Amino acid sequence: MRLFSSLSFGLLMSSMIFSGTVSAESPTEHVKLGESYYEKGMFNESLAELDLAVAGNGDSFYGWFDRGKTLIELGRYQDAIADLTRSLEIRKTCARAHYHRGRCYAALKEYDRALDDFNQAIHINSSYDKAFFARGKTEFDMKDTEKAFDDIRKAVRLGNTEAEMWLEQHGKGKE
Repeated sequence: MRLFSSLSFGLLMSSMIFSGTVSAESPTEHVKLGESYYEKGMFNESLAELDLAVAGNGDSFYGWFDRGKTLIELGRYQDAIADLTRSLEIRKTCARAHYHRGRCYAALKEYDRALDDFNQAIHINSSYDKAFFARGKTEFDMKDTEKAFDDIRKAVRLGNTEAEMWLEQHGKGKE
């Protein structure tokens, strides 16, 4: 009887895995799938995989970080802030997590918080061109144009072509 029960359970689990009811992937594999979907612009699919990753491992830095980035793409900034904050609890010195969380705060017009995160990202990585550019745009939105143009010029010097185009559009070339 025990053999029959074990066989029945095994067959049931196999059919559930193949039907998609139970996932056979590890949290790390879910992160990889989520990243792949993200790169293809398939953000809802990415989010579904990353949900499984963090459900399987609540301490997965990349699960929380990538889920936060995906939520940004879906316009869910508050949720993204929560996930990026969780990723920073796991790895405090991640410049990219600070940068992306700063983007969320800037989108929500919480400029002081955005600047705090961009400053932290730059403190961690002093050549982070995207953080200089984002900080400059935030300063510009706050009407602090002198600081804004200084930061955006730094981003250009670091090779950020988007910052260069922004400066050309706003009439303040490389100087």
